[in-house]
Amino acid sequence: MTESGNTWRGWRVHNALLVIVLSVLLLPLFVSCDKILSGDDVSDRDIRVYLPPSYQTSTKRYPVVYLLDGDQWHIDNLLNNYIKSGRFDELIVVEIASTERRTSDFLPYEDAYVRSVNNSYSPDARKFAEYIVGELIPSIDRQYRTLANRDNRAIIGASHGGLFAAWAAFNYESTFSMAGAMSPSFWVADYKLFDEIAAMPRKNVKLWFDTGTLEWDYNLRLSDILVGKGAVYGTDVVYYEVKNGRHQVLDWVGRIHCPLIMFKGPPAKQIVSFSTEIEVIKSTVDVGKYFLRLNPVVLMDNFLLYSAAQFAVYQVLNPQDGYVNRDGSFGFSSTNDLRVRVSYQGIVDTVNVRYAEVQSMK
Repeated sequence: MTESGNTWRGWRVHNALLVIVLSVLLLPLFVSCDKILSGDDVSDRDIRVYLPPSYQTSTKRYPVVYLLDGDQWHIDNLLNNYIKSGRFDELIVVEIASTERRTSDFLPYEDAYVRSVNNSYSPDARKFAEYIVGELIPSIDRQYRTLANRDNRAIIGASHGGLFAAWAAFNYESTFSMAGAMSPSFWVADYKLFDEIAAMPRKNVKLWFDTGTLEWDYNLRLSDILVGKGAVYGTDVVYYEVKNGRHQVLDWVGRIHCPLIMFKGPPAKQIVSFSTEIEVIKSTVDVGKYFLRLNPVVLMDNFLLYSAAQFAVYQVLNPQDGYVNRDGSFGFSSTNDLRVRVSYQGIVDTVNVRYAEVQSMK
């Protein structure tokens, strides 16, 4: 296990001699740690712990975020800057490195497509979740000054890790109060997670999820499911559709502040910006097929960004020339431009959707 103060200062804990030497020479910089074992199938996993700026000089306890694929993010300086600027409270981030069993660890379901590209995987999400809940979290809570309760514990992941984060939060409600699912693979097993959440009683879990239009999956149904159970959109559940967003770490790092704000940021009081993006989304499955969408984007005064999506109201001012559906998808009935009034929580944006411009984006 490795750890850091304001920067990552790491060592492998299985080298006992090195640990002893460092504990003597660098005692002011490090917190002692145990070797964390995780079972035969996921043994010797590297764990890195980001400690916030005040950790070494205070006696405070801190909320904790468990970040999947932790060896890929490298966000310690980013966290320092956001904390310094007050975007969110000081927190500990436990980065869990992935292994060659990543697909098996993260997927809770059998899926024919995944099987076709990775015949060796087995859907072992339950086993991996039990390691996190039963071994890793108790060890972190012993070693560090954590706020060791569900209200101060979140899990965040991307891609397959995003699916796992959401699945884990809704299946381990007593452990996590929030999940951040960035570019999540909700499509696994034909969106089975959506059906499972729909069948559950309401969970006291906040959820952030997002999708880039260059990797697009239609995930809006999940918002409807959760809001239908009583969740408040923009507070308990947030979806952000990122125009030209790609399926890559650089993109996820660029917006990770949003789920962290949702977890431990100051409450939002008002909308400071509202604008509607015009999207022409290329199908990742059907060649030559495109999805046309209006994406109303909200910026709150606490810097939380999200899409109003199906919660905005669309009024086509020249309905003879086209239409806009409840989810923002639109189409033309002629070659004329569409004039659309988009309203959300009393704020109005009027958009001119140019026919020629949309055709040129295909």
